[in-house]
Amino acid sequence: NNEAIIGANVLVEGTTNGTITDLGGNFTLNGVPTNAKLKVTYIGYISQTVPVSGKTTLQIILKEDAQSLDEVVV
Repeated sequence: NNEAIIGANVLVEGTTNGTITDLGGNFTLNGVPTNAKLKVTYIGYISQTVPVSGKTTLQIILKEDAQSLDEVVV
C-alpha cells in the first residue's frame, strides 16, 4: 500500500543525530558519515537498519509488524 509514514524515527546508529519523517514521509539529516547506518523505527512496524553507503537519497520501506499489533491493549 506504500503509504508515507508520518513521524517515524530516523537515527544515525550509535549517535544522537536523528529526526522524524514529515507529512510526506520524507526526512533530512546533516552530518551523516558515508559509512553510517540509519535506524528507522515506528510503532507497529518492524525496525530497519539501512547502510548509507555514500548515498544522498534513500527510499526505506517498513513492513508492518503484525505480531506487535496483536499485543496492543487499549
